[in-house]
Amino acid sequence: MLEFFNNGGPFMYPLGLWSIMALAFFIERVWTYARIRSEDELAEITNDMTGRIDSGASFEQLKEMCVEVGKLEGDVYNEGIERFEHLSREQRSVEEMRVEMNGTVERAANGYLERYLSVIQFVANSVVLLGLLGTVNGMIRAFEGIAEKGLGEPTIVAAGISEALITTVTGLVIAVPSLAVYTYFTQRAESKSIQFEPYGHGFVDALLRRWSASKAA
Repeated sequence: MLEFFNNGGPFMYPLGLWSIMALAFFIERVWTYARIRSEDELAEITNDMTGRIDSGASFEQLKEMCVEVGKLEGDVYNEGIERFEHLSREQRSVEEMRVEMNGTVERAANGYLERYLSVIQFVANSVVLLGLLGTVNGMIRAFEGIAEKGLGEPTIVAAGISEALITTVTGLVIAVPSLAVYTYFTQRAESKSIQFEPYGHGFVDALLRRWSASKAA
């Protein structure tokens, strides 16, 4: 394996780094999605949160609950509360508040679910180009060997061609799984986002009920 790496030339180092990045963020996504709660747990947490909002719990108490809950629900609801605090100081109608808050909650959920997927996509797209650069570099070495020694030294030509092929193969070996990982988790994120949406909107409705009641008082 070490000999294969060395024969690939200098571009094997960034290719190795890119492969480590892809693997690290893949493991992070697997760990994150393995810890995502079921819909029943999501409903229970959301009902608990909306119940505390309706009962008049302070924003600090609600944020403390978000920290305790953690994961998707904790992150999203905490961001929603912070945004609501800012909006409640502005002159907005209920519908304007609802649109703004629903957008905030949806963006926060998507941000959590799609975190680091852009890095995996970058690796999948750029690693092929790195492999191509290694290919070009290997071919240049091969032709330089031919120009210097002629065709009488086949080992020099073979070394350059070997470098070119190794980087090409390595780039594709990294790119294909990375693209598969990106596609899979993008679909998972979309599915989970759709599942989460009605609960997020219910959370927003609870905040707006409280806001409307405070305005009417």
